[in-house]
Amino acid sequence: MDEPIGRYYDESKNPESGLLPGVPLRDISQAEFDSYPAWLQASIDAHPMYRKTPLKAAKASDSP
Repeated sequence: MDEPIGRYYDESKNPESGLLPGVPLRDISQAEFDSYPAWLQASIDAHPMYRKTPLKAAKASDSP
C-alpha cells in the first residue's frame, strides 16, 4: 500500500532549484512530513514549492 502524500512538490514554483536543508525536492509522504520538527514543517508550508493539495492535471481541451 502506498503511503499518503503529505506535501506535493511543485517544480514550477522553484525555478532556481532552491532547497530547504534536509528536505527533498519531491513529494513528501505524510509520515516523512510528520517526522520533521515543527519549525521545519512550518518552513515547508511557508514555501510555495510545496503544496498540501495535488496540482490539477491539465485538461485535454487545455492542450494546444
